[in-house]
Amino acid sequence: MKTLTIATLVGTIILYIFLAIVHTVLNPMIHEGDFKYTANQDNILAALTSANLENGLYMIPSVPPGSPMEDHEKYMTERMGKPWGYVIYNGEMTYGASLFIMSFVYNLITVLIVCIALAAASNRLTSFGQRLWFVMLFALFVIFANIMSSYNWYQFPMHFLKGEIIDIVGGMFCVGLWLAWYYGRVATKVAQ
Repeated sequence: MKTLTIATLVGTIILYIFLAIVHTVLNPMIHEGDFKYTANQDNILAALTSANLENGLYMIPSVPPGSPMEDHEKYMTERMGKPWGYVIYNGEMTYGASLFIMSFVYNLITVLIVCIALAAASNRLTSFGQRLWFVMLFALFVIFANIMSSYNWYQFPMHFLKGEIIDIVGGMFCVGLWLAWYYGRVATKVAQ
């Protein structure tokens, strides 16, 4: 339990610091172009506000909830070649300590999952490289199961997704270096 706790806490701190650096110091290189700018933003926000939207994600245009599949299919056929978009609408902007706390919690859960899997596979992963590669498989899993799926099905633009991919690959690589070294050290102590 001590090994899992140390591995997880140190890995979480490494991931948190990596992501903080990426989103602050390296932001102009990695995340600056994530979101497009429009000079019409005030008009768009006024239109969204006047629409009395609930907070949420909207695909515009779309069919009403509960519409039969035939309506969806007809609608998709009629909309081919025409403009559409996603809107994430929030009635008020909030920014505070809770965002940073939850980021740490999510990083903790991520690293804990990787540590549990690494511990379960540790008797088969006998080298630093094998342990590092094992951790990197988690990054690849997230990229192809989620990010590239969003690129494919929802057409999320690559200018946005590239930063997410860098966050995942870079973060898991840093965590993987730590875990590969630490679990190797633990295995050496157990063998003695």
